[in-house]
Amino acid sequence: MDRESFSAAARDIMARAEMLSLATRGGEPYPMIRGLFNLRNPEQFPGLAPFFADKGLAVYLGTNTSSVKVGELAAESWASVYFMIPGEFKGLMLSGHAVPDESAREQLWVEGWDRYYARGRRDPDYTVLRLDPVRARGWYAGEPFDFTV
Repeated sequence: MDRESFSAAARDIMARAEMLSLATRGGEPYPMIRGLFNLRNPEQFPGLAPFFADKGLAVYLGTNTSSVKVGELAAESWASVYFMIPGEFKGLMLSGHAVPDESAREQLWVEGWDRYYARGRRDPDYTVLRLDPVRARGWYAGEPFDFTV
């Protein structure tokens, strides 16, 4: 797979995966993995689609500031996310540093999230993380790929 095909495949998977998995390294000798909303999925989050139009392969995650994952990333910012479309055997892992992105908090607010963050988009327990990938690996159209981003 060439780089142009990879870019199209990565965007396809990111747009269609229903959820994603985030792997972090904490104090344990093994990675910790959890599922999160895929904010890039326009069917689930149509109001966020314009935000992602010029974001390349950057991954944005909304989560609780008080969560274990935020603490783990503060200590060790290397992380990986995995998007997949199981019925089609398509998957994309992106790895890089995941850091808080205060500038995206307002734009990535989703109606209904006040059930998680009682004080709304300005709730101190609401954090947006941004992962800027440096490596991509996965499977698409019957073949594996591995790229430095």
